[in-house]
Amino acid sequence: MAQRAPRRPTARIEEAIGFAGTFGLLFLGVTVACEVTGRPALGWALVLLVCVVAVVVLDRWRVAVLRRHAAATGVVDGIGAAGPALGRVGPRAVAGPGDGRGATPTGRPSEVRRDGDVAGA
Repeated sequence: MAQRAPRRPTARIEEAIGFAGTFGLLFLGVTVACEVTGRPALGWALVLLVCVVAVVVLDRWRVAVLRRHAAATGVVDGIGAAGPALGRVGPRAVAGPGDGRGATPTGRPSEVRRDGDVAGA
């Protein structure tokens, strides 16, 4: 008998996001087709709005479950669970001499700041 891997705590939510997203794309196509051909599209657009709201609500729920799971277990196993915010860039060490990536004359690695200036050069 084969062993099964444990399911992620968000597996069902992700399946629901995929389901709602698939129908959202379908209703987007129908709405655009109705607009182009001149048929009434308000009903289709409202159903599309419901799909979009469902995806947003499910995504918020998924992030909350991931954060709760990360807080309880200390394991970060998904996007949005914990960690630094996206887009945060801090100083980083650049490799030493000989590789052409900004070593200082003393041979120590330099730091590249957010604005592109090199500290220690």
